[in-house]
Amino acid sequence: MGRQSIRENKTFYQLCREDMGLTREKASELMEGVSSSRIEKIEYGVQEPEPYDIIQMAKCYKRPELCNYYCSHKCAIGVLSVPEVELSDLPGIILETIAGLDDINSLTGRMIQIARDGKISDDEIHDFALISNKLDEISMAISSLNLWVDRTAVKNNLNIELLKAEKEKLKSR
Repeated sequence: MGRQSIRENKTFYQLCREDMGLTREKASELMEGVSSSRIEKIEYGVQEPEPYDIIQMAKCYKRPELCNYYCSHKCAIGVLSVPEVELSDLPGIILETIAGLDDINSLTGRMIQIARDGKISDDEIHDFALISNKLDEISMAISSLNLWVDRTAVKNNLNIELLKAEKEKLKSR
């Protein structure tokens, strides 16, 4: 392994590469079409990465969360519409999801009342905002679970094809 950088304020890209124990040169060899000088420019913020660079880095560094990081921090559209997903452990994700579903379950009656006339009146705004926030929390937990699955697939050789096949079987029921 090459020399480890002692630079402060390393970018997420550099931290991910270094976590894999890769030099820029070795990382470049493992990627398709991304030079070591381009990696350096991206890591030092001299050049913005392109989506292709991020996909290559995510595969090479075994860090699928790089894609979410890029979309939520660098992409002009993503900054407006893609929340940053925090990678968590499976028990935490499951507990957060169940808690959110329990909260929503207790609000289903109110959701029906609000939806009945197809409009949201001023006196319904507060409850609708509460419901919307709870749904956002569940959505983030689901995104976190999907990211956990992607990362586990890469790190622990999870049989992702079998998982996809099982999910497809369930959809067709």
